[in-house]
Amino acid sequence: MNNDFEQKHTISSYHLKQHELVNFLYDRFTVGMMFTMVVALVATILVTFELSLQGLEYRGYIWFAGLSVIQYFRYRLKKRYDQVKTVDYLSHGYWKKRFIVGIYIVALWQGLGAVIAMPMISDNLQFIFHAFLLGLGAGAIAYLATSMVIFGSYLILMILPVTVYLFWLNSPDSFVLGCMHIFMVGAYYFGVRRMNIMINDSLHFRFDNEMLVNDLQRLLNAVAESNKELDELSTTDELTGASNFRAFRVGLEAHRLKHISSKLPLTVIMVNIDYYHEYNSFYGQDMGNKSLTAVANLLVAEIVQKDELVARMNGAEFAIVLPGVSCEGARIMMEKNMQLLQHQAIPHERSKINALLTLSVGICCIPVTQNISSRDLITRADDALRLAKKNGRNRIEIINT
Repeated sequence: MNNDFEQKHTISSYHLKQHELVNFLYDRFTVGMMFTMVVALVATILVTFELSLQGLEYRGYIWFAGLSVIQYFRYRLKKRYDQVKTVDYLSHGYWKKRFIVGIYIVALWQGLGAVIAMPMISDNLQFIFHAFLLGLGAGAIAYLATSMVIFGSYLILMILPVTVYLFWLNSPDSFVLGCMHIFMVGAYYFGVRRMNIMINDSLHFRFDNEMLVNDLQRLLNAVAESNKELDELSTTDELTGASNFRAFRVGLEAHRLKHISSKLPLTVIMVNIDYYHEYNSFYGQDMGNKSLTAVANLLVAEIVQKDELVARMNGAEFAIVLPGVSCEGARIMMEKNMQLLQHQAIPHERSKINALLTLSVGICCIPVTQNISSRDLITRADDALRLAKKNGRNRIEIINT
């Protein structure tokens, strides 16, 4: 039986949600990196131009080169993630921490770079720098909104150094700019918070619904598997593994209805182990059961078509249904089975006809019409079997009329 439904989920909806959140961060990394590098390049060009007047342009080059190196290693991390992101048991915490470390370094590099450059550039360029920093914060909303921790840390680490520097200048203009930075950080944060709640709620409902669907599918699979097992139990003889009388009756009727409109023969065979009662009494029930199983295996082994059927009727009697097989074909098959049984040389000291276990066989092979019922087919096969017993057993008798 399918035990999946009984087992605890190895992949919870929480894990799936966290996996998707990490995917969101890495999937938007390239766009975020390109946006950051474009802004950084423009800022570097402007700063380098002014610093060149002081012979300090190399500082701008060094800062941009450092940012490029940082982004290069972050890009390599992203490529590594792309190789494993489809793994079900992805350690989302591991990859999230490394993404956060990269964001921290970039934010600090940007914020400290702005603080170092501001004393050496004009007021007009400083205002442009403030706009760039706030623009980077606004742009980060698009690719960091899934995590308030990451977005908040990025804003604080980038804006805080500049804000502290502005308040340290202790001038009215710098005080206003510092307050503006604080206000914008707060506005960004609370605006993104609402977006973050919406994103997480949507993922929560999405993956919870997926888990419910998966649970239902597991339940349906378990029920289907149980029904299949119950069906097998209800149609299989427990001792021999052959079909039982119920399966034989249903199968025979289905073939009878199918053959009414066709000209193909429908052959029913009854097989009985000769003097089985005496065998069972002399050798014991355990050996009797083994002999039944041996005969059943022998008969089943000769079944070549999917719609052919071997069933244990009761006691030592078996029935075979062979759709489309002629009387001659059925006779040849049963002669082969009887020879194979002789080759197995199962002793039968209480048999009155042979020292080994033998079979009596009755074959019914008649055209099927509306007037011929399943019971008629069974009765005629039984009549043929009784005739085989009457004529000395260990033989085959055929009724084809």
